[in-house]
Amino acid sequence: MRLDPQASAFLAAVAELNSPKYEDLPADEGREIFANLSDFFGTGPEAASQQDTEVPGGPKLRLYRAAGQGPQPCVMYFHGGGWVLGNIETHDTLCRRISAQAGVTVISVEYRPAPDDVFPAAINDCYDATRYVSDHASTLQIDRSRIAVAGDSAGGNLAAAVSLKARDEEAPPIHSQWLIYPITDANTETDSYSKYADDYGLTKDLMAWFWDQYVPNVEERGHPLASPLRAASLSGLPPTYLLSAGYDVLYDEGQAYAERLRHAGLPVTEQAHPTMLHGFLHTSEPFDEAVTAMSQLTSAMKGFFAAED
Repeated sequence: MRLDPQASAFLAAVAELNSPKYEDLPADEGREIFANLSDFFGTGPEAASQQDTEVPGGPKLRLYRAAGQGPQPCVMYFHGGGWVLGNIETHDTLCRRISAQAGVTVISVEYRPAPDDVFPAAINDCYDATRYVSDHASTLQIDRSRIAVAGDSAGGNLAAAVSLKARDEEAPPIHSQWLIYPITDANTETDSYSKYADDYGLTKDLMAWFWDQYVPNVEERGHPLASPLRAASLSGLPPTYLLSAGYDVLYDEGQAYAERLRHAGLPVTEQAHPTMLHGFLHTSEPFDEAVTAMSQLTSAMKGFFAAED
């Protein structure tokens, strides 16, 4: 299918900014440029309540609570940005929308970015945050039996890694994982990497740079917490919802991960957007398709959690 006209217009608008490539900049300058793209992120609804807190000795958390009384299902959200860019502010709109539309508490995690802290620092932060929320579920008015993990791109990678680590550590219980065009493998030689290497937003060169920042030791990139697709077994993982964009270097590895999950006998729900670019759900303002995708995702989330009532 042909690239959506709004996606083409978005690429043209980004090109007009004439910003330097992230891979040609120090990480802190790249983070500033990424944060200044807020016009593309849109404006989210007001949360019923919002609170910033932190894991003692660990990452900052932002809690978005939906309307309603009593313990709520919870989505631990790990932001994208190649493990280098982004923070809880850049993903504020996305988290607000998930909380309001799905009727859940979303907890966004400010994990340590690369290259300041390399693998597995980000995973440890996300896992520690998830365990902290599980251990303090009563105080936070969270239903401990309905804690999911979610994230986009690098955040999807972290969500998959947290699910693997929680399975192996036998805690905390993970209800489901919501992977939005996730990074699942360090291999950059797939067909989708070849087809969409340039000119579609997330490039092959930029992904190579992200890997260099996050896992500078090439031998560690095969570790299952860095490349979940390479885990010896995916059995025992929670039900999975995987959202994909067709014009995305990460498309093939997302499909491969979904297939391996199915092969392990796990329920997988796929939401495909074949005419969209990587990042479209997050950079939602230019895309009508993002409205549709968010509605589909949050409706599915309601259904997943309601099944546990």
